[in-house]
Amino acid sequence: MEISTKACGKVELYPDNILTFERGVLGFESLSKYVLLGRSDDVLFWLQSIEEEELAFVVINPQLVIPEYQPEIQSDDLKDLGADEDSLDLLIYAIVVVPGEVKEMTANLKAPIIINARNNKGKQIVLNDDKYKVKEPVFRDK
Repeated sequence: MEISTKACGKVELYPDNILTFERGVLGFESLSKYVLLGRSDDVLFWLQSIEEEELAFVVINPQLVIPEYQPEIQSDDLKDLGADEDSLDLLIYAIVVVPGEVKEMTANLKAPIIINARNNKGKQIVLNDDKYKVKEPVFRDK
């Protein structure tokens, strides 16, 4: 199946690569089918809607922003993903906002995207604590 994408033009998509977000992504609840685009050695990826060509989110592994990032995923969320507490199949991403000045890029660590790689179910969760920010700077002065 071929789809048109916002950033990558036309892309050949295999049904096994389709991610299902039963409740969509915050603000886009009616769109449930996505694909993750990028190479395995990329830092940033595209979470591309396959239902709406113009909708794609830039995402990053949040541990590249904060190495000790360990969100607490509630049991209801794990159930929705078809996973358990000991699952090694969960991939975690954070949506990135890339402003005009790239050095000011931020990642939403408060509402990560969780994907169960075993069954391709995805969910965006909102963490209950204030440990992580909605706008965490990706680049820090050392």
